[in-house]
Amino acid sequence: MSNSHVKYDRHKDELDACINDPEHQRVALTWLNQETTLDTWRHNRMYSLIEPIIRFDSAATWLTVGDGRFGTDAHALIEMGAENVHCSDMSDALLKIGNEKGFIKAYSSQNAELLNFPDNGFDFVYCKEAYHHFPRPLIALHEMFRVAKTAVILTEPRDLMIDSGAFHFVLGIIKTLLGRGAQQNFFEPVGNYIYTVSEREMEKFLLGMHYRHIAYNSINDAYEKGVEFVNLASVDRNDKRMIRRIRRKILVQDVMDALGIRKKGLILVALFKLEANQQLKEGLMSKGWKFKELPTNPYL
Repeated sequence: MSNSHVKYDRHKDELDACINDPEHQRVALTWLNQETTLDTWRHNRMYSLIEPIIRFDSAATWLTVGDGRFGTDAHALIEMGAENVHCSDMSDALLKIGNEKGFIKAYSSQNAELLNFPDNGFDFVYCKEAYHHFPRPLIALHEMFRVAKTAVILTEPRDLMIDSGAFHFVLGIIKTLLGRGAQQNFFEPVGNYIYTVSEREMEKFLLGMHYRHIAYNSINDAYEKGVEFVNLASVDRNDKRMIRRIRRKILVQDVMDALGIRKKGLILVALFKLEANQQLKEGLMSKGWKFKELPTNPYL
């Protein structure tokens, strides 16, 4: 069957620009700089939520998918103590550089919809903020689940239209009063549609594959252009203002979540093939993870 109808937009061009275009290159080089920038702080908040898995078994094998920014996700896993991490992305242009600089180790060019790995080839597959770029994300999720032995872990934007807080309507009223309608569909400058994820969607996927164990976590985040160049220890007045703005935006979202107006914007989902043992569960629950056992199919 031909896949000629599948459009991958301009993601490869964007990554190539990180090598060839001076302005893109300036931003890209900050991804390799692991000093405590405001941007690094943002991502480390997300990475820390899966750290108990690595602490539980540092020798477990990991595959990162959609990790084209020099392999920043793979690097984070390695920094947390993971000993066996394979980094992948559709384009390996920046991965080669990351490898040459010692930022990552094993890597390869992989199409997320057709991974060139055997079934159960890795203990864990980690896809952070890349799933929503894929043209056919559920196909990619099937592939990730196929090559995972224990679990697939996603960190993705939450679909707040269908996975919202109990008092989400309050936010809708406020937006209406401000003349801002509720936008339901979003696209990125490179051309892709932005898929968002809900708990219900992930549960249906797992049940369709005849598995029953799932865990969730969530976190709020905020971004402004230029966070990549702001050091958290900076004494510059403008840098301090940006740090305060980012923290304030996250705090406001946290308050709305606590009030039931808006759920946290990023959802973390762990789709288990094998039920996590009690020690791993306790480690993850200490970071706020909630485990759920789905119903058994009565016809199997």
